[in-house]
Amino acid sequence: ASQNAPQAIKTEAVRGKAGRAAASAQKAAIAVSPADDVRLTANIRKDLHLKLKIAAAESRTTIGEIIEALVARHLDKDMPAIVQAIEKAREVQA
Repeated sequence: ASQNAPQAIKTEAVRGKAGRAAASAQKAAIAVSPADDVRLTANIRKDLHLKLKIAAAESRTTIGEIIEALVARHLDKDMPAIVQAIEKAREVQA
């Protein structure tokens, strides 16, 4: 058993390197946006984030695609209501 211990340590080290390399490649793939897109970072409430994650999983799409569709559909026609909702949320937080 003691003869296999160094090999086990070496095997785990190789797996660790492969795992880190795979995670790095995955992060690099995620960081690349399509040519006409821009990256958007926003803070939202945890409950809304959870709802977005569930909706994305159920519809087999991404949170980004859901947000893009919502913005495209509602921004122009609902801007006054959006401003009111923001102002109301700020009042609640204050």
